[in-house]
Amino acid sequence: MATGTGIGVGPVPATPATRRLARELGVELRAVRATGPAGRVTDDDVRAAASGSASRSSSLAARVNPAQRGQAVAEPGAAAPTRGGADAERAQVAKPLAPIGAAAPPLPRFEQWGPVQRQPLSHLRRTIAERMALSATLIPHVTHFDRADVTELDAIIRRSVEPARERGLVLTLTSFLLKAAALALKEHPQFNASLDGAAGELILKRYYHLGVAVATERGLIVPVIRDVDRKPLVELQRELATLAQRVREGKATLDDLRGGTFTITNIGALGGTGAIPIINYPEAAILGVARAREEPVVLEGRIVPRTLLPISLTFDHRVADGADGARFAAAIVRRLERPEQLLLDW
Repeated sequence: MATGTGIGVGPVPATPATRRLARELGVELRAVRATGPAGRVTDDDVRAAASGSASRSSSLAARVNPAQRGQAVAEPGAAAPTRGGADAERAQVAKPLAPIGAAAPPLPRFEQWGPVQRQPLSHLRRTIAERMALSATLIPHVTHFDRADVTELDAIIRRSVEPARERGLVLTLTSFLLKAAALALKEHPQFNASLDGAAGELILKRYYHLGVAVATERGLIVPVIRDVDRKPLVELQRELATLAQRVREGKATLDDLRGGTFTITNIGALGGTGAIPIINYPEAAILGVARAREEPVVLEGRIVPRTLLPISLTFDHRVADGADGARFAAAIVRRLERPEQLLLDW
């Protein structure tokens, strides 16, 4: 009986049924050792290859540090910077990321193509990496895009520069985003929630603690502002400024970073026309905003300049449908376009 491998050029000898079996088992026919007549790949060859692949995956997973298997990923608070500075970062020992889902295949030897440098991940970067992998693996993400006409809101912010300065504040768009999102979340509670898959329940939170992503030299950190729905804009802006400063100085506490129900990330200062943010697990949604730009818009039959703000709402498709996401985004846009409602408690 002729034996060999299916590796080579041209089609691999195999029956349609064997090819179908290979597709179902995720086996590449060219990598299968053929034992059939004239080098044909048989069903048994495909099953043997699939079994061997599974064994290799199990062996790879077994090599992961047993102490890390089943290890809970740190809460957002674990990303709080510690006071060690550059010395602590240099002393960092490289540790593998906590495994999420299927074990990754081994990397190639990059050194064979040129010089490389290995840099241990900092504690913060490792935590971010693990949480992003957890979110992307467990949550089916879907993103809805929209634009808000913030011409009036931009004018209000510009007019409020002096009054805000008298109160020791610099009024920003983010405080309006916080307020608009909190009020919209009250109308669409499934986005202020977490899914308990084990219990088959959606946990609706009756409090509105919103996180705001803050970029630091060490990485992205998300401090949480509590009870956003009950606080006036001035208080929100003051608390936001204080929290952001604490985060950048490395003085944020675990309580500053825990308990969020929804997250806002504003990349407007960095440019770009938009982005697809990843949900801050175990939340159900995240709002991203880009830079507002003046653009020509047809309004009542005339072309006029208007300031448009791109937004991207990413949400867990298990807890909401596309139509739900569109309605929630529209509720945020509506409040940004009618800022007088947000100013009632200014």
